[in-house]
Amino acid sequence: MVPRTALVGALLALVAAGLYAAPAQSQPVKGSYLYTLSSFTGPVRHDFSRLAVDRARSEVYALYQNGIRVFNESGMEVYQFGEDLDLGLIADIAVDDRGDILLLVYRGSRAAIIRCNYRGEPQSEIALRGVPPEFEDFAPNRMVSQRGTLYLASTSGLKIVTADREGAVTKGYDLFRLFELEDKDRGNVELGGFSVDREGNMLMTVPVLFRASVLSPDGTMIWFGRPGGAPGKFNIVGGIVRDSQGNVLVVDRLKGSLLAFDRTFDFLAQFASSGRKPGQLIFPDELAIDDRDRLYVTQAGKRGISVFTLTHAARRGQ
Repeated sequence: MVPRTALVGALLALVAAGLYAAPAQSQPVKGSYLYTLSSFTGPVRHDFSRLAVDRARSEVYALYQNGIRVFNESGMEVYQFGEDLDLGLIADIAVDDRGDILLLVYRGSRAAIIRCNYRGEPQSEIALRGVPPEFEDFAPNRMVSQRGTLYLASTSGLKIVTADREGAVTKGYDLFRLFELEDKDRGNVELGGFSVDREGNMLMTVPVLFRASVLSPDGTMIWFGRPGGAPGKFNIVGGIVRDSQGNVLVVDRLKGSLLAFDRTFDFLAQFASSGRKPGQLIFPDELAIDDRDRLYVTQAGKRGISVFTLTHAARRGQ
């Protein structure tokens, strides 16, 4: 009869061999902290900013208190403008496929889109034309330019309008109806994050519903996400983008983390955490991504804009 101690020892040896011999499974997507956007005097310590990426030039634009700072592909500030322009209140910024800078501005209650050259010098004003009657009260505060199309969203009014580069409206989306909300929800439900992928799908988060959604150009909406504190579940959602592999990245403000989901919205990974160390985040908010799969994350606490890079595990057969 084999002694019990010998059996236990053999089992432990087998377990140890398995642990050391079996290769660890790599995450399908991983986020690694790189740096904080900086000027020559150090990190730019903004609170929440609005972000836009010029994909052709690998530049990032950050809007903060009516001033716009431009950062190069290394994360260094190279230019700033806006504070000396008598344009009104700048609500958002976008860069079109021609390299023009678009500013969504308010003069009183009237919204306008100002087209600027690459130096931030105003060139012309774009007026929305053909707005549907049911969108007459439309007051956008978010703007995205994607492949010659303008996407304007009202996060509190739950409406989206698309237009061509000259301002001719092509479509309107009533999110209140698409979300299937009730009258009692009006004024209580707002968008958190908003972005547009390369195919023209509109990505949104809705914090009070603990969910995210993808709205296709034809009006089809897909929801995903569940509330909870465990990895893969949502506390307070913020910014949302899609990477080059089709994965969806979502900010969780309360966790101080970014959550990654695949094309079918299955949870893949969670990275970053709440804190003040390098690579940690304080109540992150907005999210932008460039063609190199670098993520730009705004946050609170005068922490500035943190930059992460995504790496993807090779798929089987590659």
